[in-house]
Amino acid sequence: MTSLSTLIYYPRSIGLFANGVFSGIGLTMNGVSVPAIKASKDPLPSFVKTYNNASKMAIASIFIGTAANAACYYRTNDKKFLYTSILTFVSFPFTLLFIAPINNQLFALQKLGDSYDRNEVYALMEKWNKVQAFRTIAGTAAFIINLVY
Repeated sequence: MTSLSTLIYYPRSIGLFANGVFSGIGLTMNGVSVPAIKASKDPLPSFVKTYNNASKMAIASIFIGTAANAACYYRTNDKKFLYTSILTFVSFPFTLLFIAPINNQLFALQKLGDSYDRNEVYALMEKWNKVQAFRTIAGTAAFIINLVY
């Protein structure tokens, strides 16, 4: 006979790990990377490198975390897994609607080479950091709910 905890052990572990990774990326972006980028004399290359490295891991953790938490909800009908799945997934459409336009502006500036307006980049990074805070909060909430309850 298989216990309920055995049925969800692997998807819960995977979901918890993915939520932890996404939360860590968000906290690092808001608390470390963006302030370092804004302190740089040449912020655009720093942003592009940071974004290219972090985005792949963040996107993977969103989809893996969503799927794993949804699997736990499917197997248990426990609302906490529904909440963690929603909180994890919400970052994807939020990114498309609110962060991608800022990213696109920054990538357009990159095409100008070294002649881009650094003040514009600093302003866009400030805006990006504020918008990113939503994803950080949602991802961290999903991680805490998954961890504590």
